[in-house]
Amino acid sequence: MADMLAAAQSADGSADREQWRCDNWAAVCAAIGAAHGVTSGVATGLLTDAVVLRERLSTLAALFASGELSYRVVHLICSRTMLVRDPDAITALDTALAEVFGAGSVMSMDAVQTTVDALVLTLDPFAVRRTQAKARAHRVDVYVDDASGTAQVDACLSVTDAEAFDQRADALARTVCHRDPRDLDARRSAAMGAMAFGWDRLPCLCQSANCEAEFTPASGGVIVHVIARQNALDGGASDPAGGPRDDGGPGDGLANPGPDARQGTQPDHRDRPRDQNDETDAATEADEPVTENDDVDGTENDCAAVESNLGREAAGPPVGDLTAQRRGLVGGTLNPLPKPLSAYSWSGLLAAINADPGQLCPASPGVILGGAVVPAPVIAHAAMHATIRPLIHPGQAPPEPRYRPSTALAEFVRARDMTCRFPGCTRPATAADIDHTIPYPCGPTQASNLKCLCRPHHLLKTFWPGWSDRQLPNGDVIWTDPDGHTYLTHPGSKTLFPELCEPTAKVTARGPAPPKHTTGLTMPRRATIRQHDRAQRVDTERRANTPDVIKRLQECVAPF
Repeated sequence: MADMLAAAQSADGSADREQWRCDNWAAVCAAIGAAHGVTSGVATGLLTDAVVLRERLSTLAALFASGELSYRVVHLICSRTMLVRDPDAITALDTALAEVFGAGSVMSMDAVQTTVDALVLTLDPFAVRRTQAKARAHRVDVYVDDASGTAQVDACLSVTDAEAFDQRADALARTVCHRDPRDLDARRSAAMGAMAFGWDRLPCLCQSANCEAEFTPASGGVIVHVIARQNALDGGASDPAGGPRDDGGPGDGLANPGPDARQGTQPDHRDRPRDQNDETDAATEADEPVTENDDVDGTENDCAAVESNLGREAAGPPVGDLTAQRRGLVGGTLNPLPKPLSAYSWSGLLAAINADPGQLCPASPGVILGGAVVPAPVIAHAAMHATIRPLIHPGQAPPEPRYRPSTALAEFVRARDMTCRFPGCTRPATAADIDHTIPYPCGPTQASNLKCLCRPHHLLKTFWPGWSDRQLPNGDVIWTDPDGHTYLTHPGSKTLFPELCEPTAKVTARGPAPPKHTTGLTMPRRATIRQHDRAQRVDTERRANTPDVIKRLQECVAPF
């Protein structure tokens, strides 16, 4: 990897590319990420360690190459010694580290970190990485559990902000009527989502026709796109005697009927994927506002609707009721055991745990666009107060007569791809550009020639020589790197929604593609080069260590 970076930096014109937004470092990381199938962040970490071993810790690199050190240990050593700048100190540190870790002793990762920090403190006190101070800094971390459809939030904030949050959560939790089945803790949890969506109240879940609480909250400015089939939305319906069902949008089936519907043979759309936005005031992800004519003058009136063959349950274990499963998400905490744990023998405990085997869900799971898989009961719960729009497969529709795709086509491409289509990249499609595989106007604006690329990989494909891509009608993309290696990426919807990967109309180019802008005439540029930014971060962290170094030196002076 270090050889690849050295080759890129010694190539013709490399000095000019150092200030490109997609510079030499980013291009090498892209090649590493494609080869290993990892994200740009992981590739950056690998390349950073390679450069540190090559330029700073050559003796340690020899131990690593011989297999005496694991990469986990080497990565920790490289990160903990990044602040050492003096060449003599680096040489002494490399020798000391090789003596300690080349002896074959076994250490835990905590012991490795303690040893490395002790050596750094001895040779350069200003270079100690103080992770404890960073860990205590204000932050918010979100951990998503793909299996259960839930997430955990861990936050550290100021006491005044925490008090305001506590009071706001309580206030929102009390905006529902007394018949809401959730306890206060569950409503405070739901209040976090209400705050995120900008709502001024919680949706009441009593589903009563005479509920005194406002049933639908005010719209906010945050949109969460969830792709689901119609059978997962049916669980949002209320009882016939209860409150109304909120479908969040008019009609069912096609938004604008296609040829089959106009001929009176509208296909069954019950299992068709639908784009569900957890917001009452829906918006699209288009880069700029699109008029109503763009929705009609696009592919919707010319598409061939694809009938899904999925969602039909085979004979097997008993299937539950989606509405009951959705309602089971709220209410008090369930006690899985009828007696205290101490009253059971081991065999009795196993029998009690297995007494209720559970039930299958009758509906298919969905997925947050570019995010986690969502169980159908969670989708049904969210669908009660969401905007629901059909997701239209363009079929064999002809190209659109403009550069920017219509709203319907853009939504389909994002839902089909789900993430950036570069090998190993996981950036969500909602934050990605829609790229013409064959550049426009040589390449048409149609599904078989459009894919999602995050901005860094979009710049890489557009400006860097040697990179090329070819897109198939089913959405697969074949990438070729400057060394001639090829990588195949599939649309993110291929597993859960394979009907979105049904082939679309083949691409017919209107002439040879224009050459790449390898001179970078329109490439966004950095204010400073990457090496300067890295040196500045090292200086900043070393200066932050000054008070601790002074305090340590003062403690070493004997009192008189």
